[in-house]
Amino acid sequence: MSVTYLWIFIACCLFLVEMMTGGFALMAFAIGGLVAAIGAALNISIAWQIVIFIIVSLLFFFFIRPLLVRWWKKREKTIPQTNAYGLIGKSAKVVEDINHENKTGRAIIDGDNFMAISQDGSIIKAGTTVEVVGLESTILIVKNKD
Repeated sequence: MSVTYLWIFIACCLFLVEMMTGGFALMAFAIGGLVAAIGAALNISIAWQIVIFIIVSLLFFFFIRPLLVRWWKKREKTIPQTNAYGLIGKSAKVVEDINHENKTGRAIIDGDNFMAISQDGSIIKAGTTVEVVGLESTILIVKNKD
């Protein structure tokens, strides 16, 4: 029974490390460890436990993991962006000329006034409506809405 606990311990450690990485790679081996633990509980020889661990881990890694990764990426796209990243794609109004060389430029979006730079380094005059295309710390990266 102690080998069963060893497999369970290995699986739990792999699950914990997987939670910190998030690539679903270690989860394959954790599931292999759990299936090997079931084999150990059924008194299968250690050689077969290792074979089961390897086979289940590889099957999960090459067949199930790609499906999980695809699902996760699709899920991430549907989660709304929050905080400053929620500003990307929105329109802003330039209230101070954006000039890369002079390091000036401000834009208002959702009632908040942010420093802004143009995406291509061009000068954007005050009063222009722009689109937020990115962030650099708390500085908006914008482009003309043409």
